[in-house]
Amino acid sequence: MSARVRVSNVSGHVSEEILHTLFSFVGAVRGVKREDASDAYSVEFADATSVRAAEELSGTELGDRALCVISEERLAVPVSSMHAQPLANPSVVASMDGLRSNEISRTIYVGNISSHVTDRDLMQFFAECGRVAYVKMAGDGIQPTRFAFVEFADTESAQRGLLMNGHVVADRPLKVNHSKNSINKPVPVSVGRAQTMASVLPLAGGVHVGGVAWPVLGATVQSKDLDRKIAEIQKELESKYGR
Repeated sequence: MSARVRVSNVSGHVSEEILHTLFSFVGAVRGVKREDASDAYSVEFADATSVRAAEELSGTELGDRALCVISEERLAVPVSSMHAQPLANPSVVASMDGLRSNEISRTIYVGNISSHVTDRDLMQFFAECGRVAYVKMAGDGIQPTRFAFVEFADTESAQRGLLMNGHVVADRPLKVNHSKNSINKPVPVSVGRAQTMASVLPLAGGVHVGGVAWPVLGATVQSKDLDRKIAEIQKELESKYGR
């Protein structure tokens, strides 16, 4: 298992030292290296278990940009399945509060999907369960089956979506279950700090400290300390470079 993550969309005002300080809060950092002539950096940890926690920092605003953090292993997934943007339903998304605090409870996992089925097909299929906000297809499109994540506008609709387990679509019975992850969506650069911290993915079963759940960090790390450090870094950048 790789102990490295790629951090992209990094502001020109953010240095390797700042990134080292930030990611040290989720694990011991061996090194931070900038990719040639780009806004991306490679962060290597001493322990591969720190990678998952580091990915939870994706969306954190530093300077005038929001970080995008992804593990080296996830980068190895075929472009067709990893980098495609999720299909959004604008009318439903516009009516939602925009925070990610309950995204996982509104998201279901759908497996055994025929490769002939598109994200729009899934959105239409699950629309009978309630308002569908996003559909994210995953898996290799050249294989017979793929899987997907479907996010609804409310948890009640997601519960109805779970009842679709076993329903046949394109000659294949769907395998529907609770999702352990939310759909990763682009974070607007203009997002405010308060909203940015609310968008750090809280996972089911996590211990909430300072309003944010960090179950992957372990009991030795306090989320309020991380929140405070991010706020300090952002304040220094704003003071030095302005907004």
